[in-house]
Amino acid sequence: MTAPAPIRTPARWLPLEDHPAALSPLELGIVRVVLEGRVRALLHALHLPDTDDLSTRLLAQQGGRLALHASHLDTLTAPLGAEQTLAVHAALGVAADPGTPAVPPARPRPDFIQQAAPGTRSAPRPEATRPADSPATALARAILAHADDLGILTAYNAALATEALRGVAWHWLDQRSALHLELLSGLDAGSGAGADLASAAMQQVQSTLSGSRRSAARTLIDTARTQHVALAAHHAAQRQTRRALIRAAVQGASVLSRAGWLSRPADARWLTPTELRDALDGTLDPGTLRGLTQLRRFQHAPAPPTPTWTLVDRQYGAVPLSPGVRDGSLSVWVPGQPVPEGMIALCEDVRPWHRPQLRGAAAVILDRAGPLSSAALYERGLGRPAVSLRGRRPEWLLPGAYVRVNAHQGTVTLLRRADESLAEAPGLTVTPMTDLPASRVPATARPADEMPPPAPPVRAVPTELTAISLDFDPV
Repeated sequence: MTAPAPIRTPARWLPLEDHPAALSPLELGIVRVVLEGRVRALLHALHLPDTDDLSTRLLAQQGGRLALHASHLDTLTAPLGAEQTLAVHAALGVAADPGTPAVPPARPRPDFIQQAAPGTRSAPRPEATRPADSPATALARAILAHADDLGILTAYNAALATEALRGVAWHWLDQRSALHLELLSGLDAGSGAGADLASAAMQQVQSTLSGSRRSAARTLIDTARTQHVALAAHHAAQRQTRRALIRAAVQGASVLSRAGWLSRPADARWLTPTELRDALDGTLDPGTLRGLTQLRRFQHAPAPPTPTWTLVDRQYGAVPLSPGVRDGSLSVWVPGQPVPEGMIALCEDVRPWHRPQLRGAAAVILDRAGPLSSAALYERGLGRPAVSLRGRRPEWLLPGAYVRVNAHQGTVTLLRRADESLAEAPGLTVTPMTDLPASRVPATARPADEMPPPAPPVRAVPTELTAISLDFDPV
């Protein structure tokens, strides 16, 4: 009689923000290198052990999204207090739950930031009189620079600062909304809506508090704003380092292509940075390299579309990114097309070079973004309301719907459905959605005799080869 198989407890996963749903193997390899570097830097600075090498076993793709192994992360952060654990999660980009917020510490202190221990930052490597690097060495240096993410301590301190400001607003000012985000607005602009929002919030703090509490609050605000300015600089440096790594990977792929190991340099997207490095060093043979590219090219499928949630209520909870309240018609932003003036933009994945296209938006709804993300810092600098949906959209969030974005409370409210707005919004062009059920298309939108003839059948194109494209940073 054989013994029963042990019951395997399913792992619990924490979704990561600020990453697109579909990633090529090259992009996934870059994210893995960055994440392991961040975890190592945080563990070293906080004097935490990693005896089982859990820092290399955190990242996985679950349901088309990147996530961290919750049990492994809990094991690594077990010696920390609740406040520091939340800061570690925020620094790594773990999604926040917009439900009932946890009560912040009852006594916010000006000395909340535990600076990194002396010696954690390595000295810069000398660049003097070094011969030109080979493609393999250049790629290895780019990987090492990307993995040595010592600036993650800035994100950790910024997360602690944000939590301390939330404690001030919660316990000292009896504010349960996003007052702490108002105090962090307008950092990259001397004037404008963001600066005005921060000035009004600061006036509220000074007029409400007195004595030692006012002094402590001002110290916390100044320190938090300084940390968020440093965090914005860290995001900019990360983009430069990522660009250098992608450039080195493409140059290495060009060398392998000329040698006949790859069909074309664009095949770099199907290989991780370490696999490209090993191929350039000769430790990965040509047959294995070609087999990997062919296998991943035909098996790598795009991530499933963003799931929709059917809600009885017309109000949906979201994560506040930049405070404010705006009403407007919804425009689903498409990269390369500017958002019409005054509309609320629904965005799936916004990169820094896309931001000018959102200049006319009255508010922004992002599919995936965290309060410490580059997009959140940018929107707070502008003073424009913004929220994050955590990768889940309600079924009524359609082009042309009239919605209210409340980035103080973290809600998106449906005021009028898209099919109810067709005849009531003159000049508004709504693109018909052919995949909607017939019950959702208004019968009076167009007479039957004016319907265009059916379009000729279109020959299907395999999405496996065309849907995945590596999004290079502009040089």
